[in-house]
Amino acid sequence: MNIEKLFAKRNAGVEWSGIRIMFAMADKIEGVTNLGIGQPDFDTPVHIRDAAKKGLDQGYTRYPPAAGFQDLREAVARKVEAENKLQADPDSEIFISVGAMQGIFNVMLHLVNPGDEVIVVDPGYDYYSQIRLFGGVPVRVAVKEENRFKLDPKDVKKAVTLKTKAIILNTPSNPTGAVFDRESLEQIAAICKEHEIMVISDEPYEHILFDGNEHVSIGSLDGMKDLTVSIYTLSKSYAMTGWRVGYVVADKAIIDEMEKLMEHMVSGVTAVAQRAALAAITESQDCVKQMVERYAKRRELMYNGLNSIKGISCVKPESTFYAFPNISSFGMSSWDFAKYMVKEHKLALLPGSIFGENGEGFARLSFATSSRNIETALEKLEKGIAGI
Repeated sequence: MNIEKLFAKRNAGVEWSGIRIMFAMADKIEGVTNLGIGQPDFDTPVHIRDAAKKGLDQGYTRYPPAAGFQDLREAVARKVEAENKLQADPDSEIFISVGAMQGIFNVMLHLVNPGDEVIVVDPGYDYYSQIRLFGGVPVRVAVKEENRFKLDPKDVKKAVTLKTKAIILNTPSNPTGAVFDRESLEQIAAICKEHEIMVISDEPYEHILFDGNEHVSIGSLDGMKDLTVSIYTLSKSYAMTGWRVGYVVADKAIIDEMEKLMEHMVSGVTAVAQRAALAAITESQDCVKQMVERYAKRRELMYNGLNSIKGISCVKPESTFYAFPNISSFGMSSWDFAKYMVKEHKLALLPGSIFGENGEGFARLSFATSSRNIETALEKLEKGIAGI
């Protein structure tokens, strides 16, 4: 029997993650230096792990509230007010999600109808499958290397049609490391207010900034509170990728729908993980500062190393822990380049094209790894390029 004929047609719009495809390829090769993975190499800080252990002893092993524990939502409200300049009622405007991705998925389900257009940045994180799953149409707005991958509000305005429902903004940006400045966000906000376009603001790298760059949450700008769904995660800032805890700040009507759906999806975020999240948000932030300082040193190593290799050029990332070098001079597609490097030289990196059509000719390399691994990777990269 052909089981696939029973599948829902909407699944056809969902593609396998290019990141997972590369991981699977790299896992089969012994001795691979993996710069493809987008997660901190640090252990979750001790005080956060201790909070989880204490939570187990206190009996946090049962079903949690669908929207998250009250004390965690109150802590989130204090955090976003202090750091993101967002005013949010913990009882009705904050939702604890299974990482940022489940928050985005949940929001998409409530906002996107078949035929709705959703503006996405290209190259940018892969939101395409989630948009298509609910019948939406991704509309790409290109960001260019010559503009340091900044989003031009004029291009956003050109992309708006009568069918535009939302725009997804990811700043600080994966994979480019670009930070969208306040002036640009204010112009984008004006466009959204004029056309009543929702903003889904994905902000997982809010703390990983370099060279004095400022992170601005677009929801904090005048008139944007009701039009913005702000989504955060503890994964990157606190090295908690496996804990799967994020949070969403939005209008009460959206949070109500998210809470309702949560009961049918996963009941709620793992109780003990929420206790760890509470400690992460409310206790000392020195661990975040220390990790960012380490990333800054690795960034210099990666940036200088890439630009010293003949044929490669790389814009210096302003944020995140990714470099996005231009590899177009080698005459290979980014997929072919990535496959060649992993199979022939045991170096795993990500092809830029998985981040959008305008990512072709680039590759993403993570410097969320040791300096030694970065040095080894650069040596393999240089050797591999010499053989092309």
